[in-house]
Amino acid sequence: MKGLLYAAGAALGIMMFSQCSDWTEMENKFEDPYNNKGEAYYQQLRAYKQSEHPVMFGWFSGWTGEGANMYNMLRGMPDSMDIVSLWGGSFNLTKAKLEDLREVREVKGTRILYCQHITDIGRSVTPEEVEKDHIVNGQQYGSREEALAAYWGWYGQYGDTSAEGVEAAIRKYARVIVDSINKYDYDGFDIDYEPNFGYGGNISSHAGRMHILLDELSNYLGPKSGTGRILMVDGEPQTLNSESGPLLDYYTIQAYYCSGDNDLDNRFEKLINKFAAVTPGETPQEKEANILKKTIWCEDFEKHKSDGGPEFTTRDKVKTYSLKGMAMYYRPGIDARIGGAGAYRFDLCRPVNDYAIIREVIQTMNPAQAQQ
Repeated sequence: MKGLLYAAGAALGIMMFSQCSDWTEMENKFEDPYNNKGEAYYQQLRAYKQSEHPVMFGWFSGWTGEGANMYNMLRGMPDSMDIVSLWGGSFNLTKAKLEDLREVREVKGTRILYCQHITDIGRSVTPEEVEKDHIVNGQQYGSREEALAAYWGWYGQYGDTSAEGVEAAIRKYARVIVDSINKYDYDGFDIDYEPNFGYGGNISSHAGRMHILLDELSNYLGPKSGTGRILMVDGEPQTLNSESGPLLDYYTIQAYYCSGDNDLDNRFEKLINKFAAVTPGETPQEKEANILKKTIWCEDFEKHKSDGGPEFTTRDKVKTYSLKGMAMYYRPGIDARIGGAGAYRFDLCRPVNDYAIIREVIQTMNPAQAQQ
């Protein structure tokens, strides 16, 4: 089965994108940061991005959109990056950032997501005068918590603490997040959700409240919305309520420092146990296949930018580095491929190896073959 799946991926590359290998070779040098490969190339690239295939994902840090080299530019990424989540610097964009963003989205078809931790209500989008000065509509409040409750409608023990009041406040928060995403026309929202790893809060520590947030977001983002814009949860999606699963495009798992398929299997079983009952499919195998298509395994390039991760052993006893092993992941007897692979702060590997690891992983998931 695995061989057939990878052969199918190669055939797709031959039929549709005979020059796909160009997309994973050396990108333009920083002396000429603007793309100049011709419109036919970019049309094929955008068509590839819209096809069904395992995606290359990553969190991009240190974004400036300009500089003496392309280290901090989105346009310096490999062309075949599918989805990029901005790790900081997503608002109040400079002219350089706006141009950089336009280039990769419109020319290369790369989808760029806003990313933030979800913990307490109001995080990242509460006005400064409320957050720091405790002023709402000209009225001074005695504490940050009281001011936040006055602004959002509820915060902790303040405001309307009824179930209806809490829900209304959370839905308001979700709509403000969407407004912020709309302002810069981002392609979706990547929720960093880690309630058991230091990021608990009055929303994130309550799966029911998280579902309310996701349910409101799903009117504008994700598969339910019909907008084509992405809604994903990274970190601990397996701890969400089961009913939240169908609202998401991807379950993005921080499988950092993974040693092999046994480790990934254990993580994947948690996704099956949580979401199988709400996943489309007439048989358990079909449900498992659909969950697999939504799963993205990720490695930490803050630590492994030079080697792609620790040694990894596949179920076929192949030894490689972890990110490549994640890209090779399959489930015996399941007719589907992994949703994708990715890396935290993947941009750190550019000055080290010019994205060589990322390029190899792209080729592993979506092998290209030279035109005959």
